[in-house]
Amino acid sequence: MADAKQKSASVSQRRDSARKDERIQRTRARIDAAFIDLLHRRAYGSIRVSDITKKAGVGRATFYAHYETKDALLRSQFDRMVAPMFLSAPAQACRIDATFFFEHMRTAPELYRTFMGPEGGTAPRVLRDCFEDRFRRLLQPSGAVSSVASRQLQESAIARFVASSLITIIECWLERGARETSPQVQSLFSELVGPGVTAALAKSSA
Repeated sequence: MADAKQKSASVSQRRDSARKDERIQRTRARIDAAFIDLLHRRAYGSIRVSDITKKAGVGRATFYAHYETKDALLRSQFDRMVAPMFLSAPAQACRIDATFFFEHMRTAPELYRTFMGPEGGTAPRVLRDCFEDRFRRLLQPSGAVSSVASRQLQESAIARFVASSLITIIECWLERGARETSPQVQSLFSELVGPGVTAALAKSSA
């Protein structure tokens, strides 16, 4: 009898936990959707947390239970939606295939202008950090993390070099109306960063 009660209580707890997880996921999905919708209408720098909570229909406390800041929300969206667009490409000089990312930009240039424009606020810095983190992971062999200070400096410098080059290409491409195809932009990206990345990685493996 006692075992039956314990099993029943365990099942009830799992159900309560599952319902709580579903509520959390639904709330986060509402916040994410509200954020994306606002980005299609306004520049990132002009969007406040209160705008997001109002659009999502949640309180400020609820927002902060999921995200520490608006920038944290942007980082979360980058990790979930943008980071997977960058792929490891060992056969290419730059070692990174950003074709999918460039194609996404080409189909939604106005979304990226909300980040890169004069009213982008903290978005350029946040995105650069996100790009750097993604590239650092892609360029590290087998995801290894070096404990040598000089190697860490080199890895950080390479990631920042690639991220800064990417941002420069994005800005120039958008200013020109994003007329070139995604493979053409990927080719330019590879031509610009390839020699530096190849030389640095060759030196680090020597």
